[in-house]
Amino acid sequence: MKDLLPEDGQHLLHGVVPTIWSFTALDDVAAAFGRHGRIAFQFSGGRDSTAALYLLRRYWDQMTVYHLDTGDQFPETRAVVEAVERDVPIVRIHSDVASLRNLHGMPSDVVPVDNQEFGALVSGKVIKIQGRYDCCARALMFPMHDRMRADGITLLVRGQRDDEYASPPLRSGDAAGGFEVLYPVQSWTGADVSAYLVERGLPIAQFYAKGVRRAPECMGCTAWWDEGRARYLREHYPEHHAVYMRRMADIKNEIGQQIGWLHTEMEN
Repeated sequence: MKDLLPEDGQHLLHGVVPTIWSFTALDDVAAAFGRHGRIAFQFSGGRDSTAALYLLRRYWDQMTVYHLDTGDQFPETRAVVEAVERDVPIVRIHSDVASLRNLHGMPSDVVPVDNQEFGALVSGKVIKIQGRYDCCARALMFPMHDRMRADGITLLVRGQRDDEYASPPLRSGDAAGGFEVLYPVQSWTGADVSAYLVERGLPIAQFYAKGVRRAPECMGCTAWWDEGRARYLREHYPEHHAVYMRRMADIKNEIGQQIGWLHTEMEN
């Protein structure tokens, strides 16, 4: 600047100090946390949830970690939650899935219309069956959602991955029902998550090493047939496996009757 100014203009630079301004863009996590004052991490005890939680370790003092116990958890899940709780405080929410099953029926991936709650009133069926998502909503999603509302939460953080959905219902930054969502590991694969946990010596339930596709929420669940639950129960919890198989047989019989009518209808 001195070279550009005439001699009689040099006084204009008196006291000027050369300065370099550096601007750093906030990452998605920091930006999301900056937008909210009440933040919840919904911790399931599964591997994705654990990885996402420890990935955000430096934000632990800015969020509340919640865990929902349906009253029918696997000991492996409880062990992970207890291990994590030694590092970060966890607020526990409780529901009663056993009572919900008695009221609405056993969960199933296929639901005969005559065994649904309303259908049973018409058919007189004693065995009631509900859809798997209906059961999860009643035992898990609704109680958690209600607590988030009650606590004034506006940002929900979860360990959700894109590759678990054909079309993810929400992605990081989306908002629904008054909440923004943040999914720190949404672009990770299951292998990425497992590697992250193993490299850092973080707790992970043995489900995954035994071939179970996702951490099962409830020991007595009769839905989510693609998880690999039966084999795991047979190997590690034979008494629970026997009860599980009896309930599955009941569901199979009820579905079979409905399928039989379908075959008859198609043959006419």
